[in-house]
Amino acid sequence: METYQPLDEMTFKQAALEILKAVGEPMHYTQITNVAIETGYWRRQDEEFIKQHMYQAIKSDIRKKKYGSVFEEVAPGTYQVNRLMVKD
Repeated sequence: METYQPLDEMTFKQAALEILKAVGEPMHYTQITNVAIETGYWRRQDEEFIKQHMYQAIKSDIRKKKYGSVFEEVAPGTYQVNRLMVKD
């Protein structure tokens, strides 16, 4: 897995997309959150807040855009990059 460069204005959606693209396989939103924290996007003391908002950001994108979302839910709480919408 590649190293991430934290961005000052990174959104939850952007972080989730970058992580999923780098990993290349489906991940549960709690795993995405753990990777975001471990790689410096956010601090561990904010973990519960981050988990909630990570989940909401991904689900919101899917609900709003349906098949046009950059995310695809493959199991409850587990997501991958929608390859129809995101090219490498």
